[in-house]
Amino acid sequence: MPDERRGGTRAKSDEEMPRTSMPSIDKALRALLTLAEAGPAGLSLADIASRLELNKSSLHVTLSALRFRDFVEQSPSTGFYRLGPALEQLSQTYLSSLDIRATLRPALQRLAGQVDEVCHISVLDGSEILYIEKIESTKAIQPGTRVGGRLPALTTAMGRAMIAHEFPTYSSFRARFEGALIPRTLNAPSDLDEEWKCICDARERGYGVDNQENVVGLVGVAVAVLRGGRAVAAVSVVSLADDNVDFERNAQLIRDALGSVMIPPLHLPGPATRSSTL
Repeated sequence: MPDERRGGTRAKSDEEMPRTSMPSIDKALRALLTLAEAGPAGLSLADIASRLELNKSSLHVTLSALRFRDFVEQSPSTGFYRLGPALEQLSQTYLSSLDIRATLRPALQRLAGQVDEVCHISVLDGSEILYIEKIESTKAIQPGTRVGGRLPALTTAMGRAMIAHEFPTYSSFRARFEGALIPRTLNAPSDLDEEWKCICDARERGYGVDNQENVVGLVGVAVAVLRGGRAVAAVSVVSLADDNVDFERNAQLIRDALGSVMIPPLHLPGPATRSSTL
């Protein structure tokens, strides 16, 4: 039977499925859509199999894999399956990136017009930053970034600006980023202890800095955008390193541009005390 996708998207038939689609992936996605329709009460294995006209044994394998990755959870009392927390995380990232992009874009345009440098908006997604907006410069600055692209958050100005507010203690920071530090230039920290100092500096100043730590010849400064004390995005300015960049000035220009769109509960960070809690 054909699946239906809610939220204004029309139903899609099996005939429309791309020829390159793998049956196992399609089965998993159909199971998730069926559980979404069922709501928080969930469904039994037999009910899901009946609705999808699938064999219970193979469907059980699919649901077990989804449960292992927290896309599905199973009630210990009824055995019913329902959507898991991993999907909520994905949806929140997607929705917040759409909302925040529309909110911050006017400020980014104003900022780019003032500095004539490459300006970005990104969100923190796991241990990476995800670029959701970019405005080019008329100068010959080529940071190699693109909307939809990703970079490891560590050692980036935007990553540091957001991590400073998402991970207030060293222990929480290390638990998330253990093994995630990959120095990309000789200027970058070589271990998490050094990177943590840079993040604490970002928290104290109210902005993050990348001093040729990702691309030799390019420097960046970024300010986080907060909602309820949590970082929901960051805005950055990328400049040539030989332009005698004033990080403090660029950070203030970012703050000034963002000030016009900071409607509660959105707000900007202020300088904070250094955290060394383990």
